[in-house]
Formats: sequence, C-alpha cells, structure tokens
Amino acid sequence: MKHTLILLTALLLAPLATMQAADTPNSPTPKVRDTLQPVTLDKSELSGEIGRRIDDLIYKNFMVIDLEQKFLDPFRKRPPLPAAKPWRYIGVGKVIAAGSRFAAYTGDPKVAERVDHLVSELMKTRDADGYLGHMPVEPNGGQISRNWTLHELEYVVLGLVEHARLRSNPDSLRQAGELADYAMANFARCANPDHVCTAGLPEALMALHHATGEKRYLDYAASVRHGNCHMEIEFSSLRDWKKTTLRERDTGQVYVNFARCYAQTQLHRLEPHEGSLDASRFILRELTKRDGELMVIGSAGDDEHFTDSHDGSNKPAESCATAYLIRWLDSIMRLDGDLRHGDIMERAIYNVLFAAQDPTGRKIRSMTVFEGPRSYTGDSFCCPGNHRRILAELPEKVYYRTADGGIAVNLFTQSSKAIELTDGRAVTIKQETDYPTTGRVKLTVTPVAPMEFPLRLRIPRWCPEATLTINGQPRAITPGQPFCEIRRTWKPGDVLTLDMPMPWRLVRGHHLQEGRAALMRGPVVYCLGGTANAELLKRFKDPRELMIDPASLGQPLADTSVRRGGLKVTAKAWAPGNGGQGTALLEVVLTEFVDASGLSTYLRIPDPAKAVEDELLNQN
Repeated sequence: MKHTLILLTALLLAPLATMQAADTPNSPTPKVRDTLQPVTLDKSELSGEIGRRIDDLIYKNFMVIDLEQKFLDPFRKRPPLPAAKPWRYIGVGKVIAAGSRFAAYTGDPKVAERVDHLVSELMKTRDADGYLGHMPVEPNGGQISRNWTLHELEYVVLGLVEHARLRSNPDSLRQAGELADYAMANFARCANPDHVCTAGLPEALMALHHATGEKRYLDYAASVRHGNCHMEIEFSSLRDWKKTTLRERDTGQVYVNFARCYAQTQLHRLEPHEGSLDASRFILRELTKRDGELMVIGSAGDDEHFTDSHDGSNKPAESCATAYLIRWLDSIMRLDGDLRHGDIMERAIYNVLFAAQDPTGRKIRSMTVFEGPRSYTGDSFCCPGNHRRILAELPEKVYYRTADGGIAVNLFTQSSKAIELTDGRAVTIKQETDYPTTGRVKLTVTPVAPMEFPLRLRIPRWCPEATLTINGQPRAITPGQPFCEIRRTWKPGDVLTLDMPMPWRLVRGHHLQEGRAALMRGPVVYCLGGTANAELLKRFKDPRELMIDPASLGQPLADTSVRRGGLKVTAKAWAPGNGGQGTALLEVVLTEFVDASGLSTYLRIPDPAKAVEDELLNQN
C-alpha cells in the first residue's frame, strides 16, 4: 500500500481537478474529479459467483423476510423499553436502501412493489411533529438522545434518498428532507450528544445534499460535532476528525471508524483539503502494516473493535465493518485510481461477505468468526441491513470508466456490459470466467468501430506469475503496479486472456496465530470444517492443534456442498502433540472459508518459517 499512500498524498496536494458532471440538476459539482467512475450492471449483465450471491440475497432473503412484524410493527406500536435494555434498533433504513437497489438491479416489479410498500407503510407511522421511530416518545423529544433513535433516523434518510433516486419518487426525497430537519433540530437538544451513535449521520446528510443541492445539509454533516466517544469514535466534526491511534477502546469501533473515513472521502470531493484524508491514510497504513489489524479473511476487528491479536473467535469481521471497509476502499480507489485496493475488496467479498450468507441464501451473520463455530443472526438490526446494502452495491464495483476515456476492470466475474465512453463512443466488454474457482479470465472487447482507448486490469498481488495474451499474442505484465494498462486500437471481437495460476500458499499467522498458517488459493481462504471432518473431530476436539503436512496437499477437488463451483482439498496431518514426527497418517479435508461448518482457519505446520507473509500487508 506504500504506492497507494503516495498517490493519495499527491492527490490532496494537487490543484483542483477539472469539474465533473453532476448527477441531477440539483446535484452539487464536485471539485475533485474521480479518476474512476463506476459502471452499474443489472441482473441481465452480471452472473458468476457475485451475481448468484446477489440473486440469493434478493429472492431468498429480501423477498421473504417478515417486513410487517420485524420492520414495521416496531414503528407502529413503539413498545416500551425494558429497564435492563433501554435501547432498540431495527435497521429499516438499510433495508429500504438495499431494496431500492435490488428493484433497479432486477427490474422485477415484485421487488419494486415490496420496497415501495415498505416505504409507504413506514411513512404512515410519523407523528405530527415529524418524529419517526420505534422508541416511545419522551418529553421534549428526549427519545432522540437514547441509542439508537438517531442512528435509525440517519439510515431512514439515506434509504429514502436512494428510494427517491432509484424509484423516481419525489415524495421520498421530500420525506427524507423533513426527517433530516427533525433529526438536526432535536440532536441539538441532546444533553449528552457524545453518548449518541451517529455512524450514518454525515453519509445520510451528504446524500441528501447531493440530491437536493441544499448546502445546509452539507454544512451540518461537516461542521457539527458528533460521535459516541464512550464506545465508538472521537466526538468531533467531519471536517476536524483526526486519527492517531486505533488502540483506544472507547474510540476504536471498526464499523463507525470505517464509516467516517468513507464520509470524509465524500466530503473531500466537495471540499478538497490537505488533511481531509489523513485519517484514511492512517487507518489504511495500520490495517496493512506487517502484524497490522487486517485479518487473513479480509476484514478487521475483535469484539467489534480494532486489534492486531487476530483472535478470530471474539466477534470478529462484523458485517457492518466489512461492508464499510469495501465501500471506503472503493471510494479511495475511485479517487486515486489504484486498482490494488481491489485486492482487499475481493478478499473481503469472497470470504467474509459470502461466508456471512447461509449457503441456502436465507440467513445472514452479524459476525464471521474464523476460529470456532459460526452462528447466524436475525433479519433485523444493523449487520443484516448493511450486508444487504453492500451486496446491492457490488454491481458498481466490477467496471469503471477512467478519466482518460478508458475502462478499468476491478472484479473478475461472468458479465457483459455495453459501456459508454467519451464523445459518444461505446464498447461492450464480455467477461467469461468461473473465478474464483480458477484464475482464467477471457475478456472480449467489442467497440462499435475500431478505436483507441486504454484498458486497465487489476493484477492481484497474490499472483505474481499472471500472464496475458491479446488475440493469442503475449503481452508483458509488470507485477506490483497500481494496474496493468493496455493502450491500443481495439477492434470488434478482440480477445484478451488473463491467466492467473492459483497454487496453494500457506500464509503466516501472527500474534495469537503465531506458529500456525492459513491455507489460501487465489483470493480464497480455506478452513477445517466440521461436516467434512466429522469422524476426525470425534477423536480430536481441538482442530487447531492438528499439524498439516504441506507436502501432502493435492489438487483441489469439486465440492458443491459448500457452494456451486466450490472446491476442497485433502491433506495428511499429524495428531496433536506429535510435532511432525514420522509419517502423517490422519486425513484432513480443507474447504473454502464459506463453509458454514468452518471451525478453524489457522493450523499448525512443521516449519512456520516456510509460510509466506500475506501479500496484502506492507512488507517494508
């Protein structure tokens, strides 16, 4: 990430970039132009593992969850709060945001009808003074000071802005403005504003500013001090927020810190300032330094807070935190153009996000442990909602338009998209691959007529041996660069083939995982699952103490029990306490991390010094 940090610094110190086009007549014009502009795919254009996961989430989760009982009745009835638990959170705004994107993605009238119904019925629960919530009303609007009333309102505002934009519903935008006005007025009355969760406040108000052009929403988002500094983040304004440590428990909540980093990148586009991305630079450096906070599965956190322990058993990889990690990295990547951010994004997507989904598609995890048994959560609360939101955004993270009139490819997945470039030029990109099952990607480039433009590819750092051909002719790749660019005159039907070998690699563990290693292939982490090793685990209760013989790892085998196109591998192992003496006689099956029965990710190996460092970490 060293080169990325240099790029970020250069970006901040550079003169203001050319103004970029606004999305709507009311949208403010950013003063910093994104180097990469996302291209949105719909259901007919996206398939592969990413498309399948999105489809599962829409039709096996969003379309069957109980909207009436779980999401609407709490607002209609506002049941009293128990004395032992004087707070409540539903997360309906996140469901609205995700549902609005699902409707646009699928074009399915039933999906659209469902999210429209949710919005319509929710808005009927508003009081005459403007309050919308599931907390009982208190004198002088005192319920706004109680967690998580404001947090709920923030995301309802964000969801309504998304609904207005994607469903062409001006009434939703009006309602969003009224709710934001109510929230801003009542937050000012909070006796202890530094005790109130405001994770989504700046993001929601800047989205409203973008939709309406009203500067007061931007000013409030950027200038008002906010944040629960007793369990989440520093109490400060978005303009003034700094970060010098991740170790302070009261201010080191991963989700909220990532969310504020993301909001600062949004503010930077509107108000460029030399220090506006300092916190992003600091946290990214801490995440990716050797022995840093980034875990092998692609997320961070222990008991929802930053740590470098790599415990893996104590509420790690919160779905909220992972969602904002991906969203924040995408935002930085769009600013600086460095596709290497996609290496972390894909690690989080193929391991944490997809492991947080029940293989049947119905359930979602709040936390995805990598040491110990995993469990699912309910349909409401924050994590299921943020999981739905980030999967709904993945169709915008595959292809990008570049500032110099080209196309960038970030995620490898079966897809086909006609992309409009500058000057009315159009190019269709067709991607054929079974990634991440294999690392072979065939890209067919079909411009409407022969034309010159740059095509940029992310070459994952896990694959220094990648090869590239264009119409069968080899093309050189320089490993470790922000991207691989091919600038040429493209003709209809040109074929680019990217081959990324996926040998096994054992990634060295640190801190609590010292002396152990995690098995990886491409971006996918492997684990020891309870189902495939049921008989072995009857004899050995602690799988972490088994010692794997790396020389016994064979070729990957098909494993459709884990996912369609999934893989597994068998290996020999020594019993706990053997120390690698003699012949390894036990047989262990290692499955992809999405295995719902996964129990252990780090296993012992005879010589830990032969394991490799994680390529996502700064080796300097």
